[in-house]
Amino acid sequence: MIVLLIGCFSGMMFGGIHCLGWNYLFQIHAEHMSWRAASLGIAGAPVLLFLDIGYPMWVDGVVDYRAYIVVFVALISSIIYITARVTLIVLMMLSLRSLPPGVYDVVAWTTFIPHLNM
Repeated sequence: MIVLLIGCFSGMMFGGIHCLGWNYLFQIHAEHMSWRAASLGIAGAPVLLFLDIGYPMWVDGVVDYRAYIVVFVALISSIIYITARVTLIVLMMLSLRSLPPGVYDVVAWTTFIPHLNM
C-alpha cells in the first residue's frame, strides 16, 4: 500500500510540474489546449489508479464484478497516462521550431572564467 501511495504521488507530482507550463505561449491555440489536457491527464491518472487499486485493498473481499471494474479502470488510466506522455513529448519537440533569436548567441566563456584568458 505504501509503495502504491509513493508511486502514485510521484506520478502526480510529475504531472504537476508539467502544469507549471499552463500559461506558456504556444504558436497554435490547439497546442496550448493539448498541453493543458495532457498535463491534467498526467496529474490525474495516478490519482485514479490509486483510488482504483487502493479501494479493493481497503475492502476485505472483492466481488467478481468489482475485479473487472478494477482492471478496466486501471487499463483506462494507463492509456490516458501513456497518451498524455506522448502528447507532451510531441509538443516539446514542436516547440523547437520557433526558438527565440537569443538561442544562437555565442557565449564567450573566457569573460566569465578569467583564469582561462591567456
